[in-house]
Amino acid sequence: MTRTAYLIAELKCAAMRARLMQLDIEAIELAVTGGLVTPDQAVKLLDECDCLKLVGAVRKEAPT
Repeated sequence: MTRTAYLIAELKCAAMRARLMQLDIEAIELAVTGGLVTPDQAVKLLDECDCLKLVGAVRKEAPT
């Protein structure tokens, strides 16, 4: 496998991981909207799928 082919494979994997994160976030949003989970549970779910870092409302620098 050439370096180029390896890089392309890694980029494809990264794109799939990003899409999975997007789908996780959307699913948690729907669960909160539908009342299936509480906001605290949503934060825990986001942390479990490594998406918490992407949500501005729970970052330390976010306004309260």
